Amino acid sequence: MTAELQSSEPGTQGMRRIARAQIKNAVEALGGRVISDKRVHEARKELKKARATLRLLRPVLGRTVYARENTTLRDAARPLSRIRDGKVLLDSLDLVMRRFGAVARAVPTDGLRRVLQRERTHARKEATLLVTQRQSLQKAQERAARWAVGDHGWSVVGAGLARVYSKGRKALRRAEKDRTPTNLHEWRKQVKYLWHQLQALQPLWPGPVGELADQAHQLSGYLGDDHDLSLLRSRVLCNKESFPAASSRGALLALIDRLSTELRDKAVVLGRRLYEEKPSAFEARFGRYWHDWQRRR
Repeated sequence: MTAELQSSEPGTQGMRRIARAQIKNAVEALGGRVISDKRVHEARKELKKARATLRLLRPVLGRTVYARENTTLRDAARPLSRIRDGKVLLDSLDLVMRRFGAVARAVPTDGLRRVLQRERTHARKEATLLVTQRQSLQKAQERAARWAVGDHGWSVVGAGLARVYSKGRKALRRAEKDRTPTNLHEWRKQVKYLWHQLQALQPLWPGPVGELADQAHQLSGYLGDDHDLSLLRSRVLCNKESFPAASSRGALLALIDRLSTELRDKAVVLGRRLYEEKPSAFEARFGRYWHDWQRRR
């Protein structure tokens, strides 16, 4: 089920409709007796989109409703993240192997790979225990139809966009000063919210907004790969018995750190470009897009 913003309806009602569709998509992805990695990925993606859309409605939902729905969507995604981690840890190890070629392949990683495969098998078993998540999301979808969003336009949607853009800009500044996993993770979350919001707003002016969304997507990819490498690094540190010698474990850690540095450098360069405008100017620019789009109706 897809949903696109329509100029014939008030912006807040359009965003509510889109959020309901995104939640429904997540419920459908979690349906069936066997939930594949692809279904887990689709459900997580739709839940992140729904949380981004929810933030565009934050100014009118009120603190209680917003907190309840955001918590519902977040909690439904948590077990999916654990399942997803089982796969991406192996993918991250493969990424290191591809990036450094023969140097990486010289490091004995068979023991670590077996540990990661066992963890993935254990995590996959949780995919059969998602009835509670589906029921919770179905109720959230029903509640969304009753969200009191009014008939507002850019005054609300623009405020929600500016808030996320501003938080992402501040998170970039913190990550530039101190590249801790916590700072980078917070920046990554805000970048993802912005990316999905730009996707929802792409009908305003498909070319320029789509290009900006692509930049946010690429930035999210850099930060996402770095986040996954941080998870892999933690597993390496916790499984020293998987390596024949401390030197081999140290060699793998060095390669992980080197690749993380490369990704973080790329992220900062792209992030400075994406967040170069002040939030007020960014909101004003998109406000012009919005009103031009309305006039073309």
